[in-house]
Amino acid sequence: MDRPTLANWMQPPHTRWSFRHVRELIPTARIRHGQHPRALGYQPADNLLELSFDSSTGTRVMGEYLAATETDALVVIKGDGVALEWLAPGIRNDEPHLMFSVTKSITSLLCGALVGAGKIDVDAPVITYVPDVADSGFGDATVRHLLDMEASYTFVEDYSPGPDIVLYRNSAGWYPAPPDHMGLHEFLASRQKEGEHGQRFRYMSPTTDMLGWVCEAASGLPYALAVSQYLWVPMGAEADADMTLDRFGVPRAAGGLSATPRDLARLGMIVAEGGAGIVPADFIEDFTTGGDPAHWAIGDYADWLPGGCYRSCWYQPRIDPGCVMAVGIHGQMIYVDRPRGVVVVKQSSWSIPDDNALHSDAELACRAIARALTAEEPDKLLAVR
Repeated sequence: MDRPTLANWMQPPHTRWSFRHVRELIPTARIRHGQHPRALGYQPADNLLELSFDSSTGTRVMGEYLAATETDALVVIKGDGVALEWLAPGIRNDEPHLMFSVTKSITSLLCGALVGAGKIDVDAPVITYVPDVADSGFGDATVRHLLDMEASYTFVEDYSPGPDIVLYRNSAGWYPAPPDHMGLHEFLASRQKEGEHGQRFRYMSPTTDMLGWVCEAASGLPYALAVSQYLWVPMGAEADADMTLDRFGVPRAAGGLSATPRDLARLGMIVAEGGAGIVPADFIEDFTTGGDPAHWAIGDYADWLPGGCYRSCWYQPRIDPGCVMAVGIHGQMIYVDRPRGVVVVKQSSWSIPDDNALHSDAELACRAIARALTAEEPDKLLAVR
């Protein structure tokens, strides 16, 4: 295989390599870990790889499912111990892996930590923190609109990729662009309003880049340093993470973070533990149970997750109470079952970016694992939406 380039790194057969070597393709900022990593016990659960669960194509066996769906790594935490760590051949557990839109959920946790520090008011207008976008589609949006993906402006999230995605990725430094091409901040400021904010869920990645800009302005820190200071160090990460940057040093807060699977599990443990003293407990509780299902029901992804909800950049399947998910294209997921104390991290290199059935199967697999670890009855374990 030839070495991927900026022009083809997101296309097969390059994905398995490039998603673990992003900093060799795109400028990145280092998110540094601290000196005291949180120890994770090792409490292997018997036969998780032999667990059967119902998928969109029928009954699957977990080990077969992982191997057949371009999964790179799976880490399962129960309480504070590792119940399962599965790696595909050739994959190391100390390699940062690009998480795409799981980054949105991490940006939300950063925002929550800044709320706890008294630096952000989620009900405040965006322009309180970033006056530069006063004349854009974000000019009369609030931080809450950004968190809930209910800002409304001109953009189409089409991974074909469509013209808006190409322009967006050119601006973020993910695709080749002329030297004088606009950067990500200029791209955000160029969006024009399209309808009213706060009416329905509209999945548009630049919304979370705008949230990242708010977090930088409110904290007075570059995004990578803010994540390090407010999340990575206090949660006890054991490795550095990376954040992609445009040519002006602007982070792609919607999708540019790469991290190791165990550190992403530690991040999920913040949620499982009600904030762990890092993010306010009420912020965690709100995105676990809050949100407006009616806005979801008329939104962009209602067919994928019927009866679900989206709050503060986390998905609520609303099947088992207290469960939330962070989801990214090409098969990335953090699944947190708070009542059961289970966190599942899945890193993948799907050849296609987006597929409802594949995302649903990942959710079903994670749910089956969480239920199995709490010794539920087999007939309940295999329940499907």
